[in-house]
Amino acid sequence: MQRETSNDSFLDYGSVYHQPIDREHPELIHQTMVAITRRYVSQFYCFNCDTYLQVKEGIGVLLVSHTADAAAVEEFAMNRLIHIKPNVYFAVVSTTQKLEYDLYAESSYSLHITDFPSQYEFLAVLPRIEIQKILGYYYRIRTENYCFKGEQHDFFELTYVDTGELETEVDGTLYYLKEKDLMIYGPGQFHTQYTDEEHRASYMTILFDMRNLTPVEREVWYDALINRVFHYDQKINTLLKTFVRESTTGIPYMNSLMLCLLTETIIRLLQGTYASPMTSASSTAHQSAMDELFDRIIAYIHDNIYDPLTIPEICEHFSLSRSALQLLFKNSVDQSPKKYINDKKLERSCQMLLENRYTISEISLRLGYSSIHYFSKSFNMKYHMSPSEFVKQNCQASL
Repeated sequence: MQRETSNDSFLDYGSVYHQPIDREHPELIHQTMVAITRRYVSQFYCFNCDTYLQVKEGIGVLLVSHTADAAAVEEFAMNRLIHIKPNVYFAVVSTTQKLEYDLYAESSYSLHITDFPSQYEFLAVLPRIEIQKILGYYYRIRTENYCFKGEQHDFFELTYVDTGELETEVDGTLYYLKEKDLMIYGPGQFHTQYTDEEHRASYMTILFDMRNLTPVEREVWYDALINRVFHYDQKINTLLKTFVRESTTGIPYMNSLMLCLLTETIIRLLQGTYASPMTSASSTAHQSAMDELFDRIIAYIHDNIYDPLTIPEICEHFSLSRSALQLLFKNSVDQSPKKYINDKKLERSCQMLLENRYTISEISLRLGYSSIHYFSKSFNMKYHMSPSEFVKQNCQASL
C-alpha cells in the first residue's frame, strides 16, 4: 500500500498542515507549479529553508530523499497541504492527467535543482496484461479414442481439463493433461488433442487475443505460458469455474466480467512461474530466451560504455522492470547490473590509462562518471589503488 504524507514515516522529511497559506504572506513567496506523469525522474528540488506545497488540482506522488541517490528515494501519496523540511530533495509526479500545486518558500531562499547520478523509476499502476477479445469458449465432452488431427491459428487457446485425461501434441512434443491440468497454445503453434482407449475427457476451451506483444514481452513472460502443463491450483480452479458460471448468467456486464476473470487467470499463471519449476521443455525454451536477452543487454552495455548508462535507461530500452533486470543479472553473472556496468567501465579505464593518451579527468569524463572524485573512488575500491598509482606501477613494470 502507498503511504501518505500524513503517515508518521513522513515526519523525517516534513509534515502536513491544515490551514492554507495566504498568498500575500509577507515572509513567503510562491510559485504555481504543474507536475506531469513520468516514469523516470532524475531532477530534484532542494531548498535550504522550509517549503510548503498546496495541491490545487489532481493527484500525485511526492518523491523525497535526504541524499542525491535514487536508491534512497521514498514515495508518498500527496495530501493537500505539505510542509517539507530544509535540505530535503523532492520531486512531484502526477498520477492524474494534470497536477497543479502552489509552492511556498522563504523570500531569502536558496534552491539547488539537482540531477541525480542515476534516474529514479516511478512505477505507476498500469495494465501489463491486456486481453483484447474472447473469440470463443466451449465445454467439450470426448469419449475414449477421440482424435483431433490438429490445427494452428494466430490466437491463444486455453485448454482446461475438468475430468478425465487428455493427450496433446504441440509442435512435435507430447504432453499429458490430467484432471484439473491446464495448457495454453500460443499463436502459430500446431497442436493435436486425443484420448486413449481407457480414458474420456471433459474440458473447457477458451480462444482469446492479447494486445500486440513486443519481442521482449514474448521473451520475458509469453514463453512462460506455452510449452508447459500447469497443474492444479485452487485459485485458478476457482477462477475458471466462476468464468463458466458467469458465461451462462446473461446479466449486464457478463462479458466484461469474463474478460476480467480470464485476465486474472493469465496473471496468476505468470505469477506462479516465479514460484514453481517449469517442465523441462518449457524451462529449456525459457532459459534460451533469457540467455539471448542477456546477451543483447551485455552487447548494449558494451556499445554504450562511454555513456552515463543508468539502470532505468536499460529497463526502458528493453521494456524490463528493475526487478526483472536484477534477477536476470543475478542468475547470469551473480552480480547486480550496476556493479557489472561499473566493473566494465573500470576495466576500460585501465586500458585507457595504459594507452597514456588521456588524463585521468578526461577518462572520467569520457566514461560518463559524474565527477573525477567518484571515478577515483570507484577505481580505488576495485583495484585498491588510485588511477595515478596504477599508471605508476604499470610504467615501472614495463621498464
